[in-house]
Amino acid sequence: MRRLLILLGILLAVTGIFAQSNYVGIDRCLTCHSYVKPVAKDYKQTLHTKIHQLPSSQTVRGDFTQTVSMGSSYGNAQVQLRTDGTKWYAKLVPSSGTPVEYEIALVYGFGWKQRYLVKIDSSYYMLPIQWNLKGYLDNSTGSWTTYNPGNWFNSDGTLKATNTNSFRAKSYDKNCAGCHVTGLNITKFVSSQNDTFWIAKWANNNSVNDMVIGCENCHGPGAEHASTGDKTKIINPKNLPYERQLEVCGQCHFRGSSSGHTYEYAWDEVNNKAYIPGDSLGLYITHAPGLWPDNETSRMHHQQYNDILRSKHYTNPYHKLTCFECHDPHKVTSNPHQIVDSLYVRDQSGNYIWIKTSNDDNTLCLACHAGYGPFAGLTRAMIQDPVANKDTIAAVVTRHTHHSYDPENNNNTGGASRCSKCHMAKTAITAKAYDIHSHTFEVISPKKTLDYKTVTTPTKGMLNSCAVSCHRNPTGNIPTFGIPADANLTDWTEATDIQLADTLWLYFRSWWPTKVEQIASVVNTFELGQNYPNPFNPSTTIEFSIAKRSSVKLIIYDITGRVVRTLIDGQEYEPGLYRVGWNGKNDYGEYVASGIYLYRLQAGNFVATRKMVLAR
Repeated sequence: MRRLLILLGILLAVTGIFAQSNYVGIDRCLTCHSYVKPVAKDYKQTLHTKIHQLPSSQTVRGDFTQTVSMGSSYGNAQVQLRTDGTKWYAKLVPSSGTPVEYEIALVYGFGWKQRYLVKIDSSYYMLPIQWNLKGYLDNSTGSWTTYNPGNWFNSDGTLKATNTNSFRAKSYDKNCAGCHVTGLNITKFVSSQNDTFWIAKWANNNSVNDMVIGCENCHGPGAEHASTGDKTKIINPKNLPYERQLEVCGQCHFRGSSSGHTYEYAWDEVNNKAYIPGDSLGLYITHAPGLWPDNETSRMHHQQYNDILRSKHYTNPYHKLTCFECHDPHKVTSNPHQIVDSLYVRDQSGNYIWIKTSNDDNTLCLACHAGYGPFAGLTRAMIQDPVANKDTIAAVVTRHTHHSYDPENNNNTGGASRCSKCHMAKTAITAKAYDIHSHTFEVISPKKTLDYKTVTTPTKGMLNSCAVSCHRNPTGNIPTFGIPADANLTDWTEATDIQLADTLWLYFRSWWPTKVEQIASVVNTFELGQNYPNPFNPSTTIEFSIAKRSSVKLIIYDITGRVVRTLIDGQEYEPGLYRVGWNGKNDYGEYVASGIYLYRLQAGNFVATRKMVLAR
């Protein structure tokens, strides 16, 4: 039997070598592209290439002089950390029994958090500790926190056996490697009925240098291109159809599991192969989002792909935003998170111009949005020189946000009227202080905190953009409306949070549409009713019924067919009769002119359109 297992292992390993043979690794890409076009050289400085590193004084960010308690839920077991300056160690100290010390094999992460991998047999495992950096690439201070201590410790604080199915199933190879290495091959080994384990291999002889998110993750296997120099033998994501472009980033920035639900990353289990850019991502991964109680807003990190699919940037018929328009994947930029340093856009005369961009002064967003919607009073040429045109920009933006203009936070206002403060709220509870921004670009109203104030699962309460971005901060000039702010960022059911949300909602509720209200639950038909009153001023009510659970869209258009207001944007509704109000404002919060408007309901396969008249 043992011989059979060894032979099987050899055969599977050989299969893995062949599977990886089309990949050459990042250093092979570097041999040409660092000279012909220095993309690869720049890329080696990005966080993608620092996902795994050998431990050293330069790469280890955590304080290895400390001891971390697993808490009372795990019998106050501990992880004791130490280093001799050349090697780093973690000793797992159970509440009873013999401690076990591991040498750190690899450092994982470098930006806002860092975890530590140890090797048991031939697989990697993450220790139950995490070092939270103070901020993006900022290690001036930091702190330890536990990370899934239940993977290593029982509830009484004793250590779990490491040679069991339940422990092996938590391996880094099985659950994480698919997004963190290039040219993955994952092999399953069954050593006994109770001991099944997985071993990940990657491009270029399994070297640590290529245990990264390398060039070929986005450009596909590069062996044929490297040997011939033929540009047609490598994938340029910009040449892919729009949906396929998004999927290149979505393969990892997407919470889900493999096609057969074995792995927590994209993997075609039928054909036993990894995702290659240009393929349909749906063949490799099934969606499993971690959402706040509204079932719309992400509460977990690496969900940017899921977010953008639900955003108006995706549905906009005039320009569909790609990830690499805002982020430079090839180099570290002057802005956090590799936000592009400049954009090449057309001005209102149709001429291409370069605009230096930054999130801190709104130029990143206004480089595209200037001249449209609430920013029609601005030109892109103005955005080229935001200092000279600050007063004009400030007037237009302030009218839109109803907040003072201080995006660079010079006056300690928290960055009032910064686009991302409202439209990219920090929603990921797994990050330090919600450090991962939502990419739905939606403003989460304080009403959601009130609607879900009694919800305790999967997470307590529901955040809102106003509080999480600014108004929960008790320092400086950021008002909390006399309500004490608390430091518990993951519990939105606390009295202070509810009080603050209620105050914010009373103050700002005119910004949000009327709530969709169910007025009957038993209906047999799909129907879109005539709005009432009609004609109307300033607001009207629309009723509709659906006969079975459906994804619903209710959109208002002007007479030319342009979208004016999206009242419902693909949310799921149970059978019933519903009503929703429209306050005569467009998606930018501006009152629209008198005239004829169309409203269109799509519920599953049912589509209906009616006219209404606004008479101011």
